Amino acid sequence: MERIVLEVGPGALADYYDWLKQSAAGDVLVYWQGDLQFDRQVVVPETDVLRNAERLRITTLNVLADRVLEDAADGQLLLTQKRIGTSLFEYRATRRRQIYGSSFADAPNDDLVLA
Repeated sequence: MERIVLEVGPGALADYYDWLKQSAAGDVLVYWQGDLQFDRQVVVPETDVLRNAERLRITTLNVLADRVLEDAADGQLLLTQKRIGTSLFEYRATRRRQIYGSSFADAPNDDLVLA
């Protein structure tokens, strides 16, 4: 079992797809650290040119989180989160194994299962 932390920025979606293609059952991708529900709602005005990098990071986060959720709904991933601190979580996607056309995975005991 391999654990990889994804850097959310330019190229993150391609990195996610590469991980998905190469991962084995049980491999874990940490796709965000923070408070996903809050972080996805941050709005950086288009007129704020000094925060372009932050706007791009939030846009990338939203696209990535939507894609991870869709892949979990398709049965490819098991989504979990682990509390690291107050309002700080590690959001994980664990690759599920396929058994005769259906998916199966065991969630780790210390994680909260989201899907």
